[in-house]
This record gives sequence, structure tokens and C-alpha cells, in this order.
Amino acid sequence: MQQSTASLPSRHSSRRPSPAGSAKSTGVEVSIETLISWLVAAKRSLSSIHHVHQATTLLTEARLTIETTTALIARTKYLRRSLYSQLKILRGVQYELEGGAHTVKQEIYAIAKELERTNRKLQDDIELLKQTRVEEGFKLRRQGDEASATPEHEQKNTLHDFVDDKPVEVLRQTAQAAQASVEAARSSIDASIRSLEDDLQSINEVLADRTATSSSTKSDLRPPNVPRLLRLLERNAHDMAQSLESLVQHFDSCVDAIKHTEGGGAAVAKNVNAEDLPEGVDVEAFEGPTQSMTEEERADMLRVLKTDADQVEDVVAEIQDRGAEMEAQVERIMTWRESCGTSYRDVAAALKLLEKVGDRLPSHMAEVTQLSSHWIGERAKIEDCMGGMEELCQWYENFLAAYDGMVVEAARRRMVRKRMEQLVQEVQTELDQMYEDDLGERERFRSEKGGYLPSDIWHGLNSLPAQFGFQRLNDEGLDSVPELPKEVITNALKRVKAAQKEVDER
Repeated sequence: MQQSTASLPSRHSSRRPSPAGSAKSTGVEVSIETLISWLVAAKRSLSSIHHVHQATTLLTEARLTIETTTALIARTKYLRRSLYSQLKILRGVQYELEGGAHTVKQEIYAIAKELERTNRKLQDDIELLKQTRVEEGFKLRRQGDEASATPEHEQKNTLHDFVDDKPVEVLRQTAQAAQASVEAARSSIDASIRSLEDDLQSINEVLADRTATSSSTKSDLRPPNVPRLLRLLERNAHDMAQSLESLVQHFDSCVDAIKHTEGGGAAVAKNVNAEDLPEGVDVEAFEGPTQSMTEEERADMLRVLKTDADQVEDVVAEIQDRGAEMEAQVERIMTWRESCGTSYRDVAAALKLLEKVGDRLPSHMAEVTQLSSHWIGERAKIEDCMGGMEELCQWYENFLAAYDGMVVEAARRRMVRKRMEQLVQEVQTELDQMYEDDLGERERFRSEKGGYLPSDIWHGLNSLPAQFGFQRLNDEGLDSVPELPKEVITNALKRVKAAQKEVDER
């Protein structure tokens, strides 16, 4: 806003008396009523002094605010740097804790998969035992027993009926209990790490609550242009003071004009109340001029006074506008101050949260250490269970392989027995034939030669030939070597050969 009071008059340094009672001069004529109205308006304009006082207060407040805010910014930046430095350290600790927990999790996952694989293999072996039926030929008792077969409710129809499931259930329950214990510990440490993450995140949220990024934070910690704001405030305060000084000079000029106007004092006494005059100015001050003034000087004074009277309201409005502008500028400074104060309070709050995080940090670290120690013990239990399961798997597989071998052995024995029986039958037939042939030859010899030989010449001359027969030395019974279906024997033989080939390849 440009200065609009440049034409308001300054006090005349020298005056000469003018003709009393005249309110006109060459080219200028002003009534006493107009002069009084100018006086009242000039006095009213002097109330702008409180705007000038306020401007001085605003300027002082702005300077003090800028000084304190600058110090607050420095403190905030220092605390923020310290905070970020400690946050960085805590993030490092958090990553270390997460790394330790992650290592344990990986081991848990790996051993869980291995346990699942072992358990599945054990279950598959058990299913094979359940699916492998004992051939009926193996169930028959030896001949001569009271019953030819085991009672139905006592029969064992599959290989699984010959094994005890209790060791399997004990191993599974032990492994499951160890897994559950580890999972509980892992959940606890996960919760602990999440708690630490939440704490650190809450600090970040406090720092970023009103600012989206670190760059915006820095921009909020300084105004657009503090020196420019100060220059504007100082110029406005200076211009307001000059405008007020011009209004004071205009009022003094109104007083001088009334003094140099005939009847002016009486008119003031009649039309102006004492409260309408400035402090220290009374009606008697208008009683006659103190210095003489020429007509030309008086005319110049009235000409300038008339021009200035038309500008009084504009000058008052300009003072008000400049005051309002200063208030807006100070409001910007105060807003900036509040933003900086908010940032400082946020940093202070974040530091308090950081202190609480530091107090809880040892417990987080202890939980991770406890998890590692706990995992070592539980892992040993799980590995023992896995070892037991693998032993059972090996035993079951050996059982299955032994049963296949038993089937093959039964077939072999059956085949050997049949060959022996066949051989015995063949030999017996040949012996019987030899006996008959020998008997016939003896009979023929007796008929042809016996009449010529004395009876006592060979006491065995008329004896019968020796007759031989086969007798089984043991009495196990035919059911001791069962006759199995050919398909059962073939499948068992294939499995036995495959197992032997796998052993040879190792």
C-alpha cells in the first residue's frame, strides 16, 4: 500500500498575524463550520494511534517469536538427529532379533518337513502291513492238533495284527508335544518382535503425523522468507507511524486555522465538547492566534488543509489496512511457530516412546535367546522321535521283506518236498520192479536147476529177495509246507529280487 499522506501538511515554522474575523483569502474560502468538522474528523482520526501501538507490539512480538522459534528449530533438529540415530540402532537390533528368530524358524520348518516325511513313510509302512494279508495256508495248525485252525476271533489276518501300535503312538505324541511347545515359543517371540516393530512404527507415526516426508518436515521448520516478513513488518510499522504523524500535523493545522479565523474559538466552545478534543487540548487553546500570519500564508494553509481533509479517511483506512496486514504477517509467523512447536512436541513424544522401547528391549532379546535354548532341547526330542520312527520303519520294512521271503521259502520248500516225493516214488517203483524181476529169476532158477542141487548145499538158495521201502523220519504233517497261490509267490519273488538289487546297487 502506497503512502497516501504525502500531501498532509507539516507545521509552519513561522507565521505572521492575519486579519482577525476573516475566513477567506485569495481564491480560498472556508466556513468556520467546515473547519470545525475538519477538526472533529482530525481528532477522530487520531484514534488510529492504537493501531500504531499495536503495530509496535506486533513487530516486537514477531521479532521475539522469530528468535525463540529459531532456537526451537535448532533444538528440534538436534533432537531429531539424535532420535533417528537411536532409531537406526534399534532397527539394527530388531533385524538381528528377526534374523535369530528367522534362523530358528527355518530349522523348525526343515525339521517339521523331515518329521512329516518320516511320519508319512511310517504311515505308508503301516498301511502296507494292514494291506498285506496272511495267506490261509500259514494259518493252518499241524496235523494232530485239537483244532485245524485258530478260532476266528483270535485269527491274525494281516501283518499289522502282529505288531504293537503303542510305540508308534508314543513317538507321535512326543513329537507333537515338542512341536506344540516350539510353536508356542515361536508365537511368543513373533509377538515380541511384532511388539518391537509396533513400538518403532509408532515412533515413526508420531514423527510423520503432520508431515508426510522428511523433506516436508524440513520445509515446515522454516518460513518461506523470514527476512522478507520482517522487512514488511518494519516498513508497515514505519509507514503507520508516519501516517499517524501526518494526522497529528493535520489536527494541529486545523487548530491553527481555527485560531486564525475570526470567531473560531467561540465556535469551538459552542460546538465542540471537551471529550471530542485530544488529551491536553481544551477549548481555551483556540482563543486567538499565537503567531501572526500573512494572507498568503493563511491561504496556502487553508488550501493544503482542504486537500488533506479529503484524505483523512483514506489515511485512517490505510493505517487500518496496514495494521491488518501486519496481523496477517504475524499470524503467518505464529502459524510457523505453532508448526515448529508441534514438530518439537512430536520429537519430544517420540523420545519418550523411544525410552519406553529401550526399557523393553532387554526382554525382547531375552525372549529370542530363550527361544534358541528352548529349541535346542525340543529339537533333540523331535530328532529322537524321528530316529524311533525310522527304526520302526526299518523294522516294518524288514517284516514285510521277511514275509515275502517266507512266501518264497514256503514255495521253495514245497518244491523241494515235491521233488523228494517224486524221487522217492521213482526209486520205489524201480526197487519194486527189481524185486519182481529178482523174484522171477529165482523162481526160474529153482525150476530149472533146483532139482539137481541138494538142499543143504546153500542155505539161502530158496530164500526170497530183499524188499526195500521208504519211511518219513519226522511227522510234521503236510500242512507244515502250505501250498500258496502261484500269483502270491510270483509277486513276493519280484519284491525280493528288487530289494536285493537295490542292496547290490548301494
